[in-house]
Amino acid sequence: MARKGWRLTETEVRKIVHLLSETDMVVGDIAERMGCSKTAVISINRRFQIRDYARHRSTWKHPVGGANKTL
Repeated sequence: MARKGWRLTETEVRKIVHLLSETDMVVGDIAERMGCSKTAVISINRRFQIRDYARHRSTWKHPVGGANKTL
């Protein structure tokens, strides 16, 4: 369950960054695993520019690696 109104710890943010960059997990699954909202995961993704969705919800690429991921 998401913790409404709580800040994520630095450790939690690092874990989310890791999951976004190193796995094929979708945002909803990461949010559920970390106990936060999808919006929080999306905000972290935007801040650290990990996945570039290019206006598509199910396809992304990692800006550094350039490899496309499709679900």
